Amino acid sequence: MLVLASKGRRISARVVDTLIAFGVAYLLLVGLAGSTSDDGAILVIASVSLVGGALLYYLPLVHWWGTTVGKRVLGLRVVRLWSDGTLPPSWKDTFLREFDRAAFLSIPVLNVLVGAILLAQMAKGRGTYHQSKFDRAARTVLVRWPGVRARSVAA
Repeated sequence: MLVLASKGRRISARVVDTLIAFGVAYLLLVGLAGSTSDDGAILVIASVSLVGGALLYYLPLVHWWGTTVGKRVLGLRVVRLWSDGTLPPSWKDTFLREFDRAAFLSIPVLNVLVGAILLAQMAKGRGTYHQSKFDRAARTVLVRWPGVRARSVAA
C-alpha cells in the first residue's frame, strides 16, 4: 500500500535535491562562462545554467525512476496519481512538474522569494494528497517508497 510523503521528508528531500541541482548548475556555469568577462553575458549564462542544471538533474531521474537522489535517500518516489504506484511520470508529466519550478528559481532576486514561497507551501497542508501546484498540474503525487504507514493514496 502506498503512503503519502510527510512534510518533513518532502522538505528534507527538496533541500538535498536543490543542493545537488545547484552543483550541476555551477558546473554548467563554469563550463559556459569560461573566459567571458562581460557582466551581462555572465548574468544570462547564470540564469540559463540554473534552469539547465535543474532540468538536467530532475527530468531524467524523475521520469526514468520516479525519484531523485534526495527523494531516494529519504525513501520517497513520484508516482502518477490514481495508479498502483509502479509507473513513474511520463515525460510530459515530468516536464510539467519540474520546468516551472526550475524557471522560477532561475530569475535573479525573485528566486529567493519563490524559494521561500515553495518552502512555505511545502510546510502547510495541501489538500487530500499533499500536492504542490506542480504535482497537481502533472497529476502526480509524492509517496513513501516502500509504503509504510499513514494515509493511503488508493481510496
